[in-house]
Amino acid sequence: MSNARPWAAASIALACLAATQARADAVTDWNTTAGELLVQSRMGTPPAVRVMAIVQTAVHEAVAAAQLLQPGQGAAADAAVAAASRASLARLLPQQEAALATAYRAALAKLGEGPATAAGIAAGEQAAARVLAWRADDGATGADRYRPHAQPGAYVPTAAVAAPQWPQRKPWLMASGAQFRPAPPPELGSAQWARDYNEVKALGAKASTQRTAQQTEVARFWEYSLPPIYHAVVRSVALAPGRSVAQNARLFAAASQAMDDALIAVMDAKYHYGFWRPVTAIRNGDRDGNPATELDAGWLPLIDNPGHPEYPSAHSILAAAVGELLKAEVGGGRMPELATSSPTANGATRRWASVEAFMQEVADARVWEGIHYRTSTEVGLVMGRQIGALAAARVAQSPVNAAVPQALAPQGEQALVERIVARGVQVYECRADAASPGVVRWVFVAPQAQLFDAAGAPVGSHYGGPHWEAADGSRIVGALKARADAPQADAIPWLLLSARSVGAEGRFARVSSVQRVNTSGGAAPARPCQAAGETEKVPYTADYLLYGPAKNTMMQVRAPG
Repeated sequence: MSNARPWAAASIALACLAATQARADAVTDWNTTAGELLVQSRMGTPPAVRVMAIVQTAVHEAVAAAQLLQPGQGAAADAAVAAASRASLARLLPQQEAALATAYRAALAKLGEGPATAAGIAAGEQAAARVLAWRADDGATGADRYRPHAQPGAYVPTAAVAAPQWPQRKPWLMASGAQFRPAPPPELGSAQWARDYNEVKALGAKASTQRTAQQTEVARFWEYSLPPIYHAVVRSVALAPGRSVAQNARLFAAASQAMDDALIAVMDAKYHYGFWRPVTAIRNGDRDGNPATELDAGWLPLIDNPGHPEYPSAHSILAAAVGELLKAEVGGGRMPELATSSPTANGATRRWASVEAFMQEVADARVWEGIHYRTSTEVGLVMGRQIGALAAARVAQSPVNAAVPQALAPQGEQALVERIVARGVQVYECRADAASPGVVRWVFVAPQAQLFDAAGAPVGSHYGGPHWEAADGSRIVGALKARADAPQADAIPWLLLSARSVGAEGRFARVSSVQRVNTSGGAAPARPCQAAGETEKVPYTADYLLYGPAKNTMMQVRAPG
């Protein structure tokens, strides 16, 4: 699954597609630029997908920080996108530094100088540094320990396999690469195997007389697999009227993380099962023990085989991960027409009226190309849907930053140190109302939440006190200073709390103020409580913005107010 070769044609295809689309905002512009630089770097698909996940996650975190520091200042968000993209791409694609510097200068020239631009640049550079540091040890550069399956003394092809380290990589969203590992491929003696075998033998052969001209066009189109072919589909939604920079930053982060996790999951299954490609199976059709399969010793697929085992289909899992995420993003609204172009089809553009049609075409194409069986594509679609749904729940459906009320601004010389994301519950207990004998009501008891840093790595916990405790033993306790209603009616209020250290030296020790913002859920149960002592846990998420004395922080941009 490598597309390092048609890189020149890819640049033309990307330019053609970009010319047909309005450039909506800094996020979509820089996503296109990053894709072009990836193509020019001639990188294979798995590492290219990883690069885009890092870049888009950094962009998402940069926009979130910039909008909190400079609410309502579009220049801050745009500068954050540019700085995060440049800083992460410069590290990951150093050979593209000249082109990257040109794009960065052009982006900043449109914004001009000023405090908003400076704040955005600082937010972008710091977000990129955090995400790069977090993903530096994700396993992508681990040792290649793949062992070909062979009898002693027997020759096997000696070409290097693709991404053998990927099953051991640290995912973004999944608990492990094996979280969605499917059941084994069909038994070779089964009717299902015979169906799969004979379908790809007939429709996927280089010299097939049964594959139609249209099927061949589709197959050639999806021979390409680098990130731009999928990110253009995402832009079909991102370019819809009325979307904000923050929404698109979040969407591309979710899509890129889902795609990277999809390849981790599919490589886990591929190298776990080590199932043979159609060209191997069909040339050995007399050895599978199935009377319904006949060998063809000279059979060849329409396209070259990727350098990894067959089961399941990687293209199918990518398409379904993206498609499921887009369905969640649009929700009950109308799905815009989806479109993308492919350099392996001479820059042609294909369009779909629905997500399902898009996903099914990708799956069909892999059979018509002669490199996958039908079952493999079906399993890939199931896995991709699971990962897309996970991305929607973990990233894409998180609240977009709203402006923080002036009343919640920390006082004095304080600057933003870190943004921590909480996921957990607000605990309520049914208690007697002292002012109304015989009446019981819900009373807030304490939070119970896990804390994650800007890149999604776990950093500690949040519990009664209220306390925030980091994994290094540093701990702070807060005292309420101000509150404001949340924009969402069913969400707990936004807060400003003073903080003091009550634990060891470390990550949280210098925090002096905490803002709770971007809350979702957590409000007291709507149903009346029945008996004293009854408890209920209400799920919630929130961002906790940690502030410290300006001289002790890396970010020297004053918070609003």
